[in-house]
Amino acid sequence: MSVYLHDIPLEEALLTFHNALEKVNLWQRLESEEIPLDEHAAGRVLSSPVWAKISSPHYHASAMDGYAIKADDTEGALPSQPVILQIGSKATYIDTGDPLPDWSDAVIPIENVEPVDEEGNVIQTRLPFAIRIRAAAAHWSHIRPMGEDIVATELVLPEGKVLRPVDLGALAASGHTLVNVSRKPIVGIIPTGTELISIGEPVHQGDIIEFNSCVLAAQINEWGGQALRHSIVKDDFSRIQSAVREMAAHSDLILLNAGSSAGSEDFSSRVIESLGEVLVHGIAVRPGHPVILGIINADGKHVPAIGVPGYPVSAALTTEVIIEPLLARWLGRPPQHRPTVNAAITKKTNSPAGDDDFLRVSVGKVGNRILAAPLSRGAGMITSLVRADGIVKIPRGIQGLSAGSDVKVELFNSVFEIENTILVI
Repeated sequence: MSVYLHDIPLEEALLTFHNALEKVNLWQRLESEEIPLDEHAAGRVLSSPVWAKISSPHYHASAMDGYAIKADDTEGALPSQPVILQIGSKATYIDTGDPLPDWSDAVIPIENVEPVDEEGNVIQTRLPFAIRIRAAAAHWSHIRPMGEDIVATELVLPEGKVLRPVDLGALAASGHTLVNVSRKPIVGIIPTGTELISIGEPVHQGDIIEFNSCVLAAQINEWGGQALRHSIVKDDFSRIQSAVREMAAHSDLILLNAGSSAGSEDFSSRVIESLGEVLVHGIAVRPGHPVILGIINADGKHVPAIGVPGYPVSAALTTEVIIEPLLARWLGRPPQHRPTVNAAITKKTNSPAGDDDFLRVSVGKVGNRILAAPLSRGAGMITSLVRADGIVKIPRGIQGLSAGSDVKVELFNSVFEIENTILVI
């Protein structure tokens, strides 16, 4: 029996999909891998907590260029009653980061001493006979004590942490050269359509430049996955089926782009059904209505397969709603959440009553009010996403918004950009 266009609510569709994944042990974090600690580790997700192997610094270190001394030897030093400390027996020159001598408990910065010769005359040499001090030093002044930054055995970073550049520094400082991270989910992307041509090919009437796979691959990579783009597959059941079977052998997830509707050359649902099971075909969202959710079995390997609508806006938005949370689950990190801002809608907007409606809006501040102006709703207009500052989700059951209605906008841009945007409508 066909499950197409049953208009399943988004939450129900996702629950059905996740339950099916759980039954085949795919609704959990993927296995981990050990990688070198270098700049390429940024953006990866820790698969286990990291504990410090060593302290940082792992010795008492000078925090300044100057002289290592004993603080007690400077007691009573005043501008009018300086104290002279002989080099070697009472003071030793030390650079920033050098280990502190065992006998020393303070450092005096080089700019706070007067180098003198044996007669007490100020000289300009690096290794004077003595130094003259006109202020007493406090114990442990200008010293980085062992473990000031990190103490051996302390927790440096928790499991599920998305590594930032500064995190790499903390891992290295705590004695690590390798790091355990979640394996990148491999996502195979198959664009289908006889009318499609590759980017850069000559364009003739009736041709459509295939850029959805480029957009989808960039999204996958940005979310921590590894995208594999297949070449364009013409509208032929056997060719599409072979491509899906081929990609499934190397992928954790298959995105079958276009062909998810019910036209004479829309084969996605039939292909997924022929290789496994279609769980959902048609979700009550706009744009992105004809999404397919399924699981195929390729030589005993279960691989989720998603039929992504061909219209570019539908493709980009539905992957954010469905695929980003799945990748987050596989990587062991929280799903991404955009910043939000409250705004007033600038004009009356109609919505289909039975669908969750994702409205693209331009957002700006006018006086003390933040306004959200609806943009074109065509699912084929990629520029509506380019120009959008955010998305307003109009829940199903609401047939639209009146001008001036308060809405919550999920922002693509920062609040700073919004507050410094000139809104022209």
